[in-house]
Amino acid sequence: MKQALGKALGYLSSALLQSRVSAPSRDSGSQRGTINGWRPRRVASSAEESRERGLTMDRAADLYVNDFAAHSAVDVLTVNSVGTGLIPQPRIPWQLLGISKEEARMIKERMEWNWAIWCRQAHYGRSMQFEDLQFLAVKSLVRLGEFLHVPVMDEPDPVGGRSYSLAIQPLDPRRLSTPLDLVSNPLIRDGVQFSPTGIPLGYWIAAPASSIAGYSSLSGENLSMSSAGFRYIPARVGHRPGIFHIFRHDEEEQARGVSVLSAGVKLFRNLADSIDYELYAQILAASFPVFIGLEEAGAGGLTAQMREQMGLEEEMDESGRREDVQGISYGQVIYGRKGEKPEVLESKRPGTTFAPFTELILRAQGASMGLPYELVLKDFSKSNYSSTRAALNEAWKLFQLYRSFFSRRYCQPLWEMVQEEAWLRGELELPPHAPDFYAALPYWCNVYWYGPSRGYIDPLKEIQANVMAISNRLMTRTAHWAQQGEDFDEGMDSIRAEEERLATMPDVGQAIFLHKNSGTGTKVEVDDE
Repeated sequence: MKQALGKALGYLSSALLQSRVSAPSRDSGSQRGTINGWRPRRVASSAEESRERGLTMDRAADLYVNDFAAHSAVDVLTVNSVGTGLIPQPRIPWQLLGISKEEARMIKERMEWNWAIWCRQAHYGRSMQFEDLQFLAVKSLVRLGEFLHVPVMDEPDPVGGRSYSLAIQPLDPRRLSTPLDLVSNPLIRDGVQFSPTGIPLGYWIAAPASSIAGYSSLSGENLSMSSAGFRYIPARVGHRPGIFHIFRHDEEEQARGVSVLSAGVKLFRNLADSIDYELYAQILAASFPVFIGLEEAGAGGLTAQMREQMGLEEEMDESGRREDVQGISYGQVIYGRKGEKPEVLESKRPGTTFAPFTELILRAQGASMGLPYELVLKDFSKSNYSSTRAALNEAWKLFQLYRSFFSRRYCQPLWEMVQEEAWLRGELELPPHAPDFYAALPYWCNVYWYGPSRGYIDPLKEIQANVMAISNRLMTRTAHWAQQGEDFDEGMDSIRAEEERLATMPDVGQAIFLHKNSGTGTKVEVDDE
């Protein structure tokens, strides 16, 4: 009975699947209404994609240099994401490594000193430190959509101030392109060589001879040099990265990065042009000449004696007729003939709608980059505490996203490379009973990266909220200190040192500050007993 019922149900189920219920038609996929004829264009080849990306990169670079809004937006993202540089906070899981907490603390301090020494000599050209390289990398990531840094292993030079072999050479991402003789290779896309399964294997970096005046890749493909003018850098050398080509993926099969300015390129450029035209109109209006008719001038105009007395000059207009002109600063006074009536022209530019329209475009520009209008223009005059805090909260999510992405893809691998070199040189000693460095590398190099603090809008309210969160175990003190750009362990050491020093000063060592609210403000009372 059960078997017969099962067969019947199975047969019924199969029968139901043989036919389909009609589905509603989607306007987005039809050719009707106001979107009739909308057929989005797609690039047909990797060469075309490369040319469009290269032109976008050049336009974004031009906007950053010449447009105030684009420059401000890029700087806002860069400063708030890394600012003065991300700082590592090692968190060694001493229980998993079978070492004591004190041993982990000593290894942590040694690693931090190794890192601090390397940061001062991180730049291959010796003109920047690692904090400067971070700022440069994120600015390129935002402005051009990607950054290109090459880790160079050179012999240490203690005399010249280089204690480590590892150094970073930053390159312009536009050097990454496909040589002329390799354009037909299907495994090379926009300068990146892939495996048949899509894994990046190496990068072709344009390195033309010094005799060439300059290198430009406006099209994204270098159509003037063969592979002899390029240097091939493998993606990895053993377990270490051979090059840092970092960009955020917006598509699954993306090979190169795209500037965050790309979605608003037209807005940025057209707004800049419109503002330029309005400024030029104001200049024309400000220098508009004044026409003065003189009754004593005859039909032939002013006499030579009158022109000399008034300091006038004789000029010819477009029709060949003589005019008497008196030049003054940033304008002219024109004396006409008797019977000529001047027409006073008024400049009513910009119109009453220009300012709100400009603000609307600036808000759209910020939205295209994920930034609120207030941060793009540094203008908080039109917002209150609640709206400002809401805007900054949304912006902070974006800053945290960039910070997390940058630390995972760039800072963390470099931390591992620096500590590996220190260990190989004997400058990082591990306990003999602990696992080998390579065997437990993820544990030894476990790091949390923190950057510039978020800051306060209303310090009293926000500090009270943090105190309540810590008191109710909703936030750790370590996390709170990290949000402010500080290290909890170092801060506690400083507090202990301050308390020990204050204890030796009897005049202030026992002072108690009582803060009481009064009608006129905060009153501070000091008890010296």
